[in-house]
Amino acid sequence: MAMSHVQPILLILASLFFLPTLLSAIDFEYCAKNGNDYGTVTRIEVSPSVGSHGNPTININLFGSASKNISPGTLVYVAFRSGDFTGLLKTFNLCDVSVCNTESEIEAGTNFELTLSDVLYVGFDEEIKYSVSLRQKTLEEEDPIIKMCVDFKVPAPALAFVSM
Repeated sequence: MAMSHVQPILLILASLFFLPTLLSAIDFEYCAKNGNDYGTVTRIEVSPSVGSHGNPTININLFGSASKNISPGTLVYVAFRSGDFTGLLKTFNLCDVSVCNTESEIEAGTNFELTLSDVLYVGFDEEIKYSVSLRQKTLEEEDPIIKMCVDFKVPAPALAFVSM
């Protein structure tokens, strides 16, 4: 069967759209160098999207394994850092981003996935790091206690088609 001249061009164009999605797993590091109370992160994937107001956003999928029970009252913070400046981008309740309900928790020894949607994309700069942290609310502390935290950079090519 003969291949038309258009098919290779269509293949190249299709790969430009799907390649960033296929290569969306990115490098990360723990914020606290000595580990995390809630477990380990195994993979982070970032994909571009467009927010409800037409702003460029990203979706973050964080995959991990719980070493302790993670209560439904846990908060998930997404922030960015550039130099000495830290800005909060979005806060989620754990049950809004994972499979749980107000009575159940993510049990120790299980794998979990957190789906963080429509997080504002602040632009590409080598200095900008995103941070996802799981924080436990307590009655004694005004600020929730960080129980797990990872930092990562969003690569520019992964967001190439958001700006089209």
